[in-house]
Amino acid sequence: MWTIIEVFFIKQALKTKSNIDPVCSFKPVELKKTVSMKSIITRHKIAYSILFSLSALIFVIYYFNQHPVLHLPYSIGHRGDISQPENSLEGILAADTNHADFAEIDIQLTKDNVLVLCHDTNLKRLTGKDVDISELTLDEIQQLKTTNQEGKTAKIPTLEEAIQTAKNAPNQIGLLIEFKPLEGDQEKTVDQTIELIEKYEFSDRAMFMSMDQKSMQMMAKKRPDWWIGYCAFGNLGRINIRLDDPFIPDFIAIEESAINTQLLEDARKNILPVYVWTVDDTEKVTDYLNMGVSGIIGDASDQVAYSVDKYETSIPKDDFHYVTTCPGFPQLTEDEYGYIQCPR
Repeated sequence: MWTIIEVFFIKQALKTKSNIDPVCSFKPVELKKTVSMKSIITRHKIAYSILFSLSALIFVIYYFNQHPVLHLPYSIGHRGDISQPENSLEGILAADTNHADFAEIDIQLTKDNVLVLCHDTNLKRLTGKDVDISELTLDEIQQLKTTNQEGKTAKIPTLEEAIQTAKNAPNQIGLLIEFKPLEGDQEKTVDQTIELIEKYEFSDRAMFMSMDQKSMQMMAKKRPDWWIGYCAFGNLGRINIRLDDPFIPDFIAIEESAINTQLLEDARKNILPVYVWTVDDTEKVTDYLNMGVSGIIGDASDQVAYSVDKYETSIPKDDFHYVTTCPGFPQLTEDEYGYIQCPR
């Protein structure tokens, strides 16, 4: 069985197109049956019972005392921050003010092929106008205003404006960018995103995800060193990453109702950080972090950031065991404690 470190370096080698030689090979060997296993167990039943009990106890102690978080936990504002209209520049700045690590945003293409921030395909919920994003030009869209529950309004920004806003934010917030392309728009969405990220040199503060696996496969092929994940809706089932899979995500994001210990155990074995949405209750945030969740996506970014920071400071440095603390492996450096850190 591969260790975590072996799997980690295999994933890195795949990103850098390195050739991996097999560590060892196994050949079937014919064994001669000399002693009946049943007779051994019968004669040593008590010894085997004690050995089994001790093994089970050791496993339980190990399982509940390991620290499965694969990188320092991230606090992520869901669509910015609930105090402002969703997917707005104001929401990104509010999440930055609240010291969230990232603001999660959604992107779609307009009729004239400009990437804008919007979660829904249709604008009725946010603007009152029953029309799809893909049916309007950027100029037409920016004449509309989105509104939150408190009655605050904001324009629908472009991805470029969002990157500029985050880039210049006082606390250097990052962006978790979720692709929401229509069928046939995947390549345009991927190419424009790459162009904008590189234009503003923002790759070390950006993560990318989508429920559209085709988009993420394209993204991973074109920029294998970027932090690219899969957004799963509903029950994900068992996780078993194969080295010949067409797309090996760097993380998965999953809704709160689908989180379970089996999924987190599978994720740990596959060196796969798990981010959960949408969580705002501070006690739940702590519970999920203790379970091994690596990122919390919440509407109230102030509560999420506070809970994540409190969790990090409550555990002694010597108890932290992380594979990485950075959203992009190529930018890793070590801090004064010898822990891998981001150049943020």
